[in-house]
Amino acid sequence: MSPEPIRLGPAHPGIRAVHLVDLAGRDSLDAIAERAWSRARAAGIAHGRSRALEREAGVLAAAAERLDRRDEELAAELAHSAVELGVAIARQLVLAEVNRGGHDIEKIVRETLAAASAGRGRCTIHVHPEDFESLRGVPFRSGTAVQADIGVARGDVHVETSMGLMVREIEAALDSIAERLREELR
Repeated sequence: MSPEPIRLGPAHPGIRAVHLVDLAGRDSLDAIAERAWSRARAAGIAHGRSRALEREAGVLAAAAERLDRRDEELAAELAHSAVELGVAIARQLVLAEVNRGGHDIEKIVRETLAAASAGRGRCTIHVHPEDFESLRGVPFRSGTAVQADIGVARGDVHVETSMGLMVREIEAALDSIAERLREELR
């Protein structure tokens, strides 16, 4: 026998029909309620797990974002440290080379003279006393005088011309290189 809808009169708007069910030979009402309760419980657990996973996913996403930002900060710090270390090493190597006399002071003087654009005019070259000794007997154009100057560091050259003073200093060159590298990091 199949259940047939019975109309009882005006129904509540949310109720469409009532079905009579013959429970003979079927599960008891308690068994039906137990299955309904089990399905509702399973749905509630699934919903709760879903909500918990959403919350945890948000926490993990925020943590990943913080880690990414920190990674970028550390990469920038590492690059900055690498530049500073590289320049410090270069400074030590260059100064050690200069202190052992391994620099070509004549070449440095000639490059500085060319950069000074003094032409054939008179000029005075100021160098460290040890570099002065290395330049003894080196011919320069007429009107060029070389002077020992304790105020000039070894390996540095100051060229005094009628147009002004041209200074070539190792420390300043290393500082300039370091600054250019720092600017590239920005």
